Amino acid sequence: MDIRQLEALVGIADHGSFSQAAAALDTVQSNISHRVSRLESELATELIDRSSGALTESGQLVVARGRRVLSEVAAIASDVSAL
Repeated sequence: MDIRQLEALVGIADHGSFSQAAAALDTVQSNISHRVSRLESELATELIDRSSGALTESGQLVVARGRRVLSEVAAIASDVSAL
């Protein structure tokens, strides 16, 4: 699992689609799709219902924890800049 995978999933949750997440993260839709697919493989679960585009129960859990992880990563950069 890596930060870009979490950013992609949170981006989909925030922006409502793979393509809008890609635009927000300044990448292409195929990168977002690949990152989410890799994360699903690593976790051995479906995170997004491809037919509806909605987060699964697992996806909701990963997004909630992913937001905290991404917030902590941002805090590290902020803390170091403040030194």
